[in-house]
Order: sequence, then structure tokens, then C-alpha cells
Amino acid sequence: MSQNIWRNLKYKNVAVLLAIVLLFILIIASSCSNGSSDKNNGKVVSTVAANKRPENDKLKDAISENSQFVAIDNSMLYSGNLILVNKDHEYAFKDQKPENLKSMYDYSVNKNGNMRFALTDSSVSVSQNFAVALSNLLIDFYKKTKNNTVMLTSGYRTVKEQKELYDADTESTGSGSLKYNKEGFSESHTGLAIDLGVNTDGYPKYNGTGEFQWITDNAAKYGIITRYTKEKESITNIEAEPWHLRYVGVPHAEIMVAKSLCLEEYIDFLKSYSYEKPLIFTASDNIKYGIYYVKLDKETKVQIPLNENGEQYSYEISGNNVDGFVITVNLGEDAEAIAAQTSTSASTSSLTEAAVNNSTQPTQATSSDDSETVITASTTTVTPEE
Repeated sequence: MSQNIWRNLKYKNVAVLLAIVLLFILIIASSCSNGSSDKNNGKVVSTVAANKRPENDKLKDAISENSQFVAIDNSMLYSGNLILVNKDHEYAFKDQKPENLKSMYDYSVNKNGNMRFALTDSSVSVSQNFAVALSNLLIDFYKKTKNNTVMLTSGYRTVKEQKELYDADTESTGSGSLKYNKEGFSESHTGLAIDLGVNTDGYPKYNGTGEFQWITDNAAKYGIITRYTKEKESITNIEAEPWHLRYVGVPHAEIMVAKSLCLEEYIDFLKSYSYEKPLIFTASDNIKYGIYYVKLDKETKVQIPLNENGEQYSYEISGNNVDGFVITVNLGEDAEAIAAQTSTSASTSSLTEAAVNNSTQPTQATSSDDSETVITASTTTVTPEE
């Protein structure tokens, strides 16, 4: 049953790709017949990117032609983008500084020396994958609005720093803190959380509205969520904090937003999906993912699908810090989603053809000092069981 699910995804994409090819042949033929008087215009550019192949070497000793089991270290339960750290679930590595911390100061200034966003000091740091995603989000926000007043106020915190904040708030309220989790139970120890402020007179609180609404509306595309919302206070036991962002990775942030789930709910939600019945989701960049849960066992093994060449798809494994693991398989570009976009584009091409043909000077993209790309987040893999 499970083999059919993963195999059908492949064959469905092949059929759709063939349909795309036929569609483009028709478009090109139409373009040639309608625009033959102007050979410089009417150029058809494909919107289908080259097929991305996994970089893994061809696997040996496959369990079957469709999947392979890999054994994982159960200590991975306490690491990964989807670990749940809250008042009920302590962070196992709270006394250890994450090895992959990256200072956000490195991303705060562009190559011309212009500030993209501010920091309270250069020590504000998060995990490297989060740093990449957050910097991309804030760079795009700056390009969109020319607003560089976003200020990063707090990232990774030590146990000592968290204790000081928790104790001070508890003393001021006379009861337990609703702003901070107790030391050891804060996701700020993980490097997967950041607090935002506003770098203007009086340093007002960041509320994610106005121009900043763009960040609120688009963060999920970068793998980032607003961790504590008003609607979920009864579940998170933390007052709404629009300034507190959490990295969970792509595509999980988009799924959480689409289904209005906080992290606590999402961890439980994923438990209903298995290798046999995975959650299939296409992200906003048209990449399709297969997601499923594997329960922690004495010797945990996870099943990974193979492509038609017997190679593993790219995948990530994250512990949930509770009772199991979430496997996220990158299935490549979703041909069906691309076909839908292509079809929409083709249906409107006749409306714009006259404007294209009458244009004597085609519009060209201008170079920007913020056009540089940042490093790509790495993929977590484990060694196949011999």
C-alpha cells in the first residue's frame, strides 16, 4: 500500500510533465504563426525548472526497490527543527551552547555598508539554518518596504540568562511568569527562537502590524512562525508575543499557518501520518514533500522512500523532544502545481501578446546591492543500516 503511494506520486508527475510539454508545443506553434512578422519578440520562456536529482550515491543493499530502512541514534529525539520545548518538556541540551550558532550581525549590513536591520548587540545569535531563513526574510522585507527599523533583541540564551528573566518577572507579578518559561524549559536555549523590536524613538514594542504585517504574512514561506498567539494562549500558557518568532523549517511553517496550529498542536497532528499514509504537501515554491511520524523505539528505524533509480530522496529527520521523530522527504518539484501555473500563464498570454510585440525596448531587471544569495540550509541525513 505504502509503495503504491510513493510510486503513484512519481508516475503522476511524469504524466503531468508530458502534458506540460504538449502545452508548450502548442504555445510555441501559436507564437510562430501569430508573431512571425517579428522574430525578436514572441519568445516563449519555460517556467518549468530543471529536474533536481538527489545528490546521494546509488544505494546498496536496499530493503526493496521502493524504500530502505535506516537506523538512527535515539539521542536525535532531542534535536531538530521541530523539537517542542515548553513548560512540560525540558530541553535536554540546555547546558550546552549549540555548535551551529551564527551571529545575526553577519547578515545585518549589505555589501555597500547599508543596514538591513538592527541588533541590540552583535551577540544576538541563532542556529545557522535559522540565520539563513531569518536574514532572507528580513532582506526581502527591506527590499519590499525600505524599512530597516526591525531590531533583533534576543536570540540564544543561556540557562543563567533565562533564570534571571524568569525570576525578575515572577517577582514583579508575585506569581509564576506568563512571559517566560523557567530555565531549561525555554526554546531560547535551542537557537531556534528570536525576539524582534523596533529601532525608532522610544523603542516601541514590535506588534507585527502596519508595514511589519508583511513579515507576519510571509514568514511561513521561510520556515518561520509566530510562536505565541492570542488564539493559542490556553495551549502554550504564554501570553501573545507577536515579536517572538520560531524556526520550524519548510514546509512545516506553511502547514501550521494553513491549519492554524501552534507547535504543541502540530506535534500531535503529525502523529496521525505514517510512511504508509504520509502527509503530502506542496509548499509555496512548488516543492512537494512527504511527511510522516515514527515513534521512538528501543532501536528506532525509519523507512525512507527510494526514487526510480534506487536512490534516496533528500530528507530531514527531526526529533520532537517528546516521543518520536518527524521525517520530511523532499520529493522534488510538483509538476501538477507548475502545470496549473503554466496553464494560467498560457491562458493570459494572448491578452499580453500585442503589448509584447509592440514593445521596442524590453524591460530588464536591474541589479541590486541586495541581490546576493545567502548560504543554503543543510540537509540532515543518517547513514543507512548495513
